[in-house]
Order: sequence, then structure tokens, then C-alpha cells
Amino acid sequence: MTKKSMTEKNEEKKFHARISQKIFLYNKEKNSFLLVKMRNDQAYFAKKYGVWELPGGTMENGEVLLIDSLKREIREEIGEVKIEIVDTIDTFLGEFKNGPAMFLIYLVKYISGEIELSDEHMEFRWETAEKIISGKEYGEWLKQLAKKASKYLENQNALDSWKRCQADFENYKKDQAKHQEEFRKYAKMDVIEQILPVVDNFEASLAHVPEKNKENGWVEGIVYIKKQLENVLKNNDIEEIQVKVGDKFNPEIHEAVGGDGKKQKITKIVQKGYRLNGRIVRAARVEVS
Repeated sequence: MTKKSMTEKNEEKKFHARISQKIFLYNKEKNSFLLVKMRNDQAYFAKKYGVWELPGGTMENGEVLLIDSLKREIREEIGEVKIEIVDTIDTFLGEFKNGPAMFLIYLVKYISGEIELSDEHMEFRWETAEKIISGKEYGEWLKQLAKKASKYLENQNALDSWKRCQADFENYKKDQAKHQEEFRKYAKMDVIEQILPVVDNFEASLAHVPEKNKENGWVEGIVYIKKQLENVLKNNDIEEIQVKVGDKFNPEIHEAVGGDGKKQKITKIVQKGYRLNGRIVRAARVEVS
């Protein structure tokens, strides 16, 4: 087996880059991003990228999952803050003093918690995208990130707004359908209320027909017409309120028109009551004692 030349070894070394994960932490309330300042002993990185950078770091030996490594780095560098990882907004091949690294940059939303820096950084600040882009003390990579993050958040806000409008419209359609159904149910109430007195008159007339005349053809015709009217009511979801002598008086479905109401017992049914889809069209008129 031939030995690799120094050139081959150097070429191979170039492609063994470490993975460094950073978060661009966005505080919606402040409309700003978190930046951290490097220590003085990080001059090599600062010379290439500027003294201000982002929280995060490289994966350690034994770590398998990127997300677990990222969460560990965040806890170590800025404390126990509550965050929400939104998306990856940039990747680029960078370089540390001891070799190359593949940078993964995540857009992350700040939820709550106090920023508590470790000794890896000197200070932190919340900065708007506009100030990062125009600030002379910030590296070009941070400026580009600020532009990308701003565009991403702008698009996300537009999408959220569209989703809210769509949800509002769906709720509006449901409300309209509900209102139309309610209207359909109760729009016929006026007509029904006009039919009920006719039914009452038929019942009153038949109540006074002598027993011997009940089989008369004219009487049978009246009974048939009354039955037709009752079918009209039934087909339109009108139901009779069931009440009988001896029932307890219920002011929700009964109307007292005579007698002593103190004892609250129904002694006579004066006029039938009806309801439409559970709603009282006319209370049953009764006497109580």
C-alpha cells in the first residue's frame, strides 16, 4: 500500500470540517436579534468575522443529534431561556484557527427567560436588523443574516396574516350558514301563528257537534280539513305541547288564564300550545287551582 503524499493529506484535511451551529435569536417584543461579543483571546475569529457573533458552537465528540448539541450550547452560553426553533436560514463554510467548520444558522424565536452569559463572551445586546445592516462594527456575514431573517419574518407574517384571514372567512361562512339555518327554521313562524287560530276554530266547532251528528258527511269533511291543517303543522316541525289536567303549572310552557294560581295544578286546558324546533310558538292556555 502506497503512502499518501503530503498534498493528498492536505486536500483530504480540507473536507473534514466540523459542524458549528449558531442561533439568530429574535425577540418579537423588542423587534431585535441577540448578539454576543467575543472575548479578546478570540482574535483570529474576530479578525475574519467581527467581534460580534451569535450564540452557539461546535458538536462535541459523542454527540449524534444536531438539535441536542445545539440545545446544550445554548444552555451553556446564554442560560435557561425558553426558545422556539423556527428554521435554518443559512449555511456556509467558515474557518476557525484550528480548521474549517460548516456553519448552520437557525432562526429562533425568544419566548422567555433571562440571558445569562457564560465566560465565553464579554457582553450581549439586542439589535434591530436595520442597525445590524448599517452598523460598521458588524461583520458582513451578520449583515447578510439580518437581511435574510428580516425577509423570512416578513414572509412568515404575511403567511400568518393570510391564514388568519382564511380562518376568519371560514368562521364567517359557518356563522352565515348557522344564521341561514336559524332563519329557515323560524321564518315560517308568522305564517304558522296565523294558521293556529284556524285550527282552534275547527276544534271549537267540532267540540259542539252533537254525538248523533258526528258521522254526518259535512262533519266528516270538517274533520278531514282539520286533519290536513294538523299535517301542515307537523310537516313544518310544529309540535303540540303535551299537557293534561292534573299536571303541575309550568310558566315556561303554560299561560294561566283563570282559576287560583296558588296551588299550581292544571284544572282545565283552554287552548293548545305549540312549539317550533323546541321554541315556544304559543304557550298552552290553562286554568289552575
